[in-house]
Amino acid sequence: MSVGSTLLKLQELDLSLERDRKALAEMPEIAELAKKRRAYQKLKADATKLYAQRKDLETYLKELDDQEMDANDDIRIAQRNVDSSDYRSVQQLELELSDLAKKLERIAFDRKDYEAKLADLKKKEDYLAEYTAKFEASVIADTKRAREKAGSLKDVIEASERQRASLLHTLDAETRSFYEAAAKRFRGLGVERLEGNVPTVCRMTLQASSLDALKHAGDVAECPYCHRILILSEDGDE
Repeated sequence: MSVGSTLLKLQELDLSLERDRKALAEMPEIAELAKKRRAYQKLKADATKLYAQRKDLETYLKELDDQEMDANDDIRIAQRNVDSSDYRSVQQLELELSDLAKKLERIAFDRKDYEAKLADLKKKEDYLAEYTAKFEASVIADTKRAREKAGSLKDVIEASERQRASLLHTLDAETRSFYEAAAKRFRGLGVERLEGNVPTVCRMTLQASSLDALKHAGDVAECPYCHRILILSEDGDE
């Protein structure tokens, strides 16, 4: 491969590498996965909140059970200790039983309210758990696809980098430096062909005097207008 062909191939590779690296760095799948992971963390946080609320309700219901048990014990004790022949004792029992009955009514009312809230909360937990499981599965599948795509891009990039190194190795140090400087200066478009009397990048028509001067430059020269590397010939082997 001639020096001219090598330089043009290097430029083609470098432009391709730039595109592939940009595609890898800006994969939309990565940004989408980041959004999904944030959403997943929110789902987990919501599940934790629901769990805490359920445990609170279960604690309240347990406390009501204990209060109900204590109230029923108090009723049995009061009934056992009453002196049925003593009017005042019987009257006191009626007052105690009335208070305890009201307490049991409040307990029953609160229990119904807490049980309804608990049932509703369990439905929310079950729905959230099912939704989270499906969401997690989709995140895993998306992650796998993103890794496969990124892996393919990395393989292409690594192959291009190896080919680039191989091509650079065929050039002498001066030509390598010339190419690297031009590529940096012109943002990847530091090499152009001469087609007739017009360079393919800057498109400035060369005058006859410039063309005459280039006849003695060999295969590679510098464009007198834009100062890019100008390939005069791609034929021949180095």
